[in-house]
Amino acid sequence: MATALISSLFASRHIVDRVQVADPGAAAREYLRKRWPVTCYEHAADAIKGMDAIVLAVKPQVLPVVLEEIHDLVTDKQLIISIVAGIPTSQIAAQLQANPPIVRTMPNTPALIGLGITGMYARVNCNLAQRELTQNLMESAGEVVWLDKESLLDVVTAVSGSGPAYFFYLVECLRKAGTRLGLPAEVAAKLALHTAHGASAMAVQSDVDVTELRQRVTTKGGTTEAAMEQLNAGHFEQLIDAAITAATRRGQELAGNEAHP
Repeated sequence: MATALISSLFASRHIVDRVQVADPGAAAREYLRKRWPVTCYEHAADAIKGMDAIVLAVKPQVLPVVLEEIHDLVTDKQLIISIVAGIPTSQIAAQLQANPPIVRTMPNTPALIGLGITGMYARVNCNLAQRELTQNLMESAGEVVWLDKESLLDVVTAVSGSGPAYFFYLVECLRKAGTRLGLPAEVAAKLALHTAHGASAMAVQSDVDVTELRQRVTTKGGTTEAAMEQLNAGHFEQLIDAAITAATRRGQELAGNEAHP
């Protein structure tokens, strides 16, 4: 995700003054240096010096190591932007000596191709300029939404963070059903994949609500209605609701927060 953000940032319309990156891997640093005009360091302590914003883009289990390295170097004026899944801002703040503004974000994997959407929450000590800086960064990889409650990021994770997997699963199911009913495997796969791609693009670009778009396809007494009746009989909506609820609860467990949003 860090590489995706760097790529999107340099490809965007935003002016990039200076980007410094920390990565313990020499090969990774060499790759970044060759592709973009970034300065690379082995240690985070070196990379954050003099920077207006510090982006934490590591796996959750690695975060304590990074924060231990920089805990007494971060200043009150440096903005912390976290894209670390499941880690609340209070946990980050507790491991820093200063009291910097922190924005927690939850992007999803389509950000890798510039089509992501990111949920964001800013602590009260973030000013407007810092919120705009964060928005500019994350908008380079797609759309953004701001939340007033940090706990709602668990719901964002369940809906959009994990959401691509649900759509991939649906494409898998469409492909398997088409193959079982006689379509050549490669034909079923292409039909399923491009139907999903076209329908999602149509929904995003249309000024018509998705409910109406669905109803327009569902002709009375037609094939779509027959399929929808089976989905409703199988309690499809309730299954999706239960799945999102389960993912939200798991996010709360991973964050050590049992409180419901």
